[in-house]
Amino acid sequence: MAVPRRVAGVGAVAAAVVAAIFATVGDGVPSEGSGPRGFVVDHGHTVTWVLLAAALGGVALGWPGWVSRWLGYAALGCYLVFLGAVIF
Repeated sequence: MAVPRRVAGVGAVAAAVVAAIFATVGDGVPSEGSGPRGFVVDHGHTVTWVLLAAALGGVALGWPGWVSRWLGYAALGCYLVFLGAVIF
């Protein structure tokens, strides 16, 4: 079932607001370590929300479906890597 473009647009704006908050205020996850793991812990959550905003924005703007799907898959992959870095 396709998501109505207006709903996707509202979701894109909400995801962009969350990404902006995480980028400026923080996401509440304590910064730990350095190197690649530290980078993922510090920025992974924000990048996930930016990718989600882009995926939903693509739906709202009528981009080809494969573009929004792959942005969504990239967001999922980014979030899984972020969770792995935080948990392990």
